Amino acid sequence: MKNIVLLFLLFCTLTSCRKNPEPDLAEKFVGEYYGSKKDSTGNTTETWKITKQDLNHVNIVFFFTNTYPDGSVTRSKYDIYISNITVSDNNVLDFNNLFVTDQLEYSIIGKAKLINNTLDYDITIKSEYNTSKMNNKIYRR
Repeated sequence: MKNIVLLFLLFCTLTSCRKNPEPDLAEKFVGEYYGSKKDSTGNTTETWKITKQDLNHVNIVFFFTNTYPDGSVTRSKYDIYISNITVSDNNVLDFNNLFVTDQLEYSIIGKAKLINNTLDYDITIKSEYNTSKMNNKIYRR
């Protein structure tokens, strides 16, 4: 009888010490997002494809397509691939990453907040030659 009680206490102790599973913060960001901006030279559409890396990180590939008043369309020369973007528990992507495109290294810093199916971002991309600030709202389809 003593052994049964000891085994029961041991079982209760082991099961109560089990960690709660870590929440999956990345899954809610997965999908394709689109946004556009219009200016005097035409319309620029951006496409972001977000995939899950693990519970707290995502990968993003994005590119731009330009449509001009004469009807011609061009796509950005390179897709930009950014890996290991941190997801925080308040629906925010925290950018503090490096990526390489056309043999140049870039850094990207900033944040993107997901509200329903809208990703509102404000990021800065820097290389040794220039700095670009980008912000927009893009929408999941």
